Amino acid sequence: MVSLVELLSIALNIEAEGYAFYTNLAAVQTEESSKKLFQNLAQQEREHQKIFKKLIGEVSQQSSSIDNWVSEEVAGYLKSYANMSIFPAMAKMKQVNFKEGLHLAVEVEKDSIIFYSELLPYAGEEKETIKKVISEEKRHLMDLLALLSQ
Repeated sequence: MVSLVELLSIALNIEAEGYAFYTNLAAVQTEESSKKLFQNLAQQEREHQKIFKKLIGEVSQQSSSIDNWVSEEVAGYLKSYANMSIFPAMAKMKQVNFKEGLHLAVEVEKDSIIFYSELLPYAGEEKETIKKVISEEKRHLMDLLALLSQ
């Protein structure tokens, strides 16, 4: 069995990579509105990192609870999903132009929403916090789609 802590650690890495990406994208913007959007997205990713760090600490303290364990099949799926979809896209985002970066960011936000949604059935008391992160990621997605449509 794989612990929920391990999966939350993947979520923490997703947020750390998102923070780095949005910070870098903000730094190269010439238009003030785009710069502010990416700075805001970076700050929200930083807040999500804090949330996942806190959840990891809380879940670690309850490690004897059956709710904190995930089947190998589910864990394998989630790890593979992150490793095959989310992290490679984030690696590409460091080497692309603005428009391509936006498209990749949209994909990463969608994939992050899927990843976090798949975590929900295994979360106990953490469920509401993860739902909040999902809502915020959906707002990120909407902001990015609005920027793409301009």
